[in-house]
Amino acid sequence: MACAEQVIRDFGLKAFRRPLNADESASLLKKYQEALALGTDALGALQHVVHILLASPQFLYRIEYDPDPSSTAPHPLDGYELATRMSYALWSSMPDDELFVQAGGGGLANPDGLKAQVDRMLGDPKSEMLVKNFAGRWFGSKRLEDHVASATLFRDYTPALAASMQREMELYFSEFLYNDLPYSQFLSADFNFVDAPLAALYGVTPPASGMQRIENTTDQRVGLLGLAGFLTHTSRETRTSPIIRGKWVLDAILCTPLAVPANLVIAPLEEPAEGAAPTTVRQQMEAHRVSPACAGCHDMMDPIGLALEKYNGIGRFRDSYENGLPIDTSGTMPGGQKVDGLVSLVTALAASPRFMPCAATKLETYALGALSSDTNRDQIVPRWLAGSPTLRSLIKETVTHESFTSRKAEAP
Repeated sequence: MACAEQVIRDFGLKAFRRPLNADESASLLKKYQEALALGTDALGALQHVVHILLASPQFLYRIEYDPDPSSTAPHPLDGYELATRMSYALWSSMPDDELFVQAGGGGLANPDGLKAQVDRMLGDPKSEMLVKNFAGRWFGSKRLEDHVASATLFRDYTPALAASMQREMELYFSEFLYNDLPYSQFLSADFNFVDAPLAALYGVTPPASGMQRIENTTDQRVGLLGLAGFLTHTSRETRTSPIIRGKWVLDAILCTPLAVPANLVIAPLEEPAEGAAPTTVRQQMEAHRVSPACAGCHDMMDPIGLALEKYNGIGRFRDSYENGLPIDTSGTMPGGQKVDGLVSLVTALAASPRFMPCAATKLETYALGALSSDTNRDQIVPRWLAGSPTLRSLIKETVTHESFTSRKAEAP
C-alpha cells in the first residue's frame, strides 16, 4: 500500500503539475483499493488510477484555483502555478523536475529566481518549441506547411524548398533568441541560413552540406522581411500580394490593426483580359483605392507591400515583372516617410515607436494566452529598453511582471 501511495503522489504531481491535496490522494487510493477488491492485480490497479488521472480536468486543462476569484486586486500565484506558466510559455510542455523543486522550495518567489530559470530553460533543447510555436505563429513560418505555389509559374517551389524556408525562419529567430542579438536589428541584420535549395533561390554559393549561416551584402535582402519564407507565405498561389504582405507587416511588426468596415465586400484583383495591354500589380491595386471605404487601409498596407515587390511569389529577387514592365517600389508611409524598396522600408519600420513595443505585446499575449494590455506593455517596455533589448531580456521582463506572476478578476 505504501508503494501505491508513493506512485499516486509522484505521478499525481506530474499529471496535475502540483502536489495532490489530501482529498485527491485519498480518493485515488480508494480507487486503487476498489480495483484490488475486484480481483485486479497491483499493476492493473495502478494503471486504473493512472487512467483516472489522465482523464481528469486537472490534467487536461491548466487550471488555477483562486481562493478569491472576485478580487480585482492582483494576488500572487503559488510556485507550482508559476512553474506551469513558465514551462508552457518557454517549452510548450509541463515543468521538469528542477522547476518542481524550485516551485516547492520558493525559488520562483522572486525576480532573480525567475530570471535564472529563464536562462536555464533557454539552454534546454525543449526551448526549440518556443521558436516553432511562438515565432512560427508570430512571423508565419508555420503557414509554409500548407502554402501552395503554382507549379507552372514557380517550378522551383518544392516541398524540400518550403521546408528549407521554414527552417531558415526558425534559425533566424533563434539567432536573436540564443545569441542575444539586439531585437532592434531584427529587420536589418544581413545574414541568412541556406542549404542547397535556398542557395539556388538566393543566387549564392551553396554550402558543402546541410544548412549554414552566411553573410552576403550584395544579395538585395536583409532582415526578416528579406527571408524567402516570409515573402512566400505572404504571397498568393500565382503571384505576390502586396496587400497580404502589408497587412502581415502591420500586424506582426507594428501591432497595428486595420479598421475594416463591417460588411465590406473586397473585390479580387483582376488579371488583364487576353490581348489587353499588360499591367503591374500597382496598377491593378488602384481599383481598391478608388473607394473611400478601402483607401484608409490601403494607405497603410500598400506602401509596405509594394516596397517588397522586387521579390516574387517565392521570394526570388527580380528587376522587372515577368511581362517586362518595370517594378515601382516607391511609396509614402502613413507618417509621411518616403520608402523605395526593402532597405528603406525596414529603416522606416525600425524607427517607428510601435516597433519595439509590438514585440512585448506579442510575447505577453503568447505567454499568457490572452491579449496583452496597454498598461502591461507600457510597464514592461521601458524596463526592457533600459537594459539589454534582446529577446532573452524581454522574456525575463515579461515573466517577472505582475501580469505573469499574479492574477486578478477582471473589472466589469
